[in-house]
Amino acid sequence: MDQAESLRRMLAPRTTRRIAVIASERGAGATTVALGLAHALALQGERVLLLDEDPATARATRLAGATPAGTLADVQEGRLPLEAAAGAGTGGAVSVLPAGRQRAGLEVPAAALSAFRSVLVDATTNADGALSPFAGGAHNVVIVMRPELASITAAYACIKRLHHLYAWRRFHLVVNMAATEAAVQAILRNLARTASQYLGVEVLCAGWLPADPLVARGVQLGRCVVEAFPAAPATSALRRTAGSIGGWPLRTETPTPAATPVPA
Repeated sequence: MDQAESLRRMLAPRTTRRIAVIASERGAGATTVALGLAHALALQGERVLLLDEDPATARATRLAGATPAGTLADVQEGRLPLEAAAGAGTGGAVSVLPAGRQRAGLEVPAAALSAFRSVLVDATTNADGALSPFAGGAHNVVIVMRPELASITAAYACIKRLHHLYAWRRFHLVVNMAATEAAVQAILRNLARTASQYLGVEVLCAGWLPADPLVARGVQLGRCVVEAFPAAPATSALRRTAGSIGGWPLRTETPTPAATPVPA
């Protein structure tokens, strides 16, 4: 399987994959997943950029141990090249870039993004539930939820809203703080059936994270669990998910970061 994965990566078109990681609701763990996947992909030998869209706490930037010199907005407006604006995280495994105030219609130069194999966006939504222009142009979307009724309801509402705004028809879900794989599969089967029946969209399981105290310990230490605790159960789960990303189909339409959502 390792040989097949390596061959597939070698033969795949050289596309910088953009993945938007979105919380179903506040506290679901999107930053944990986005940062963890970024580090897990770097462990596979990829060059990874993490875009931090949380201007209030810059949590992903802090946990990565990065000190960026600029923002995505600086890159879009030509004030700084991407390489100069981004800051390297602990150990240099992941480059981190705060989003800043993005402007629709301004794109990141494709040549700059091509230096990275994957770009993960720790995405936020506005009051209408819309994403930033950059996250809205992602090839894949990952929704992070918890195995609780309120979170399951919020995840379905998030899928419905994003499908309406962007006409996306495929969503990957990660269940955070799960007790067992059986419980995760039951939740996702029900969500997938409901989303298919009422929205006509596909919901796929991207993985699940156990309730692992080492995640919280990593936060206390100001570090990502994957980087701080390589043998942690959550790290193993994140590495499994990262290992599957290369097989995810890219959206067939060309990503358009400058695109605006369809009006309701």
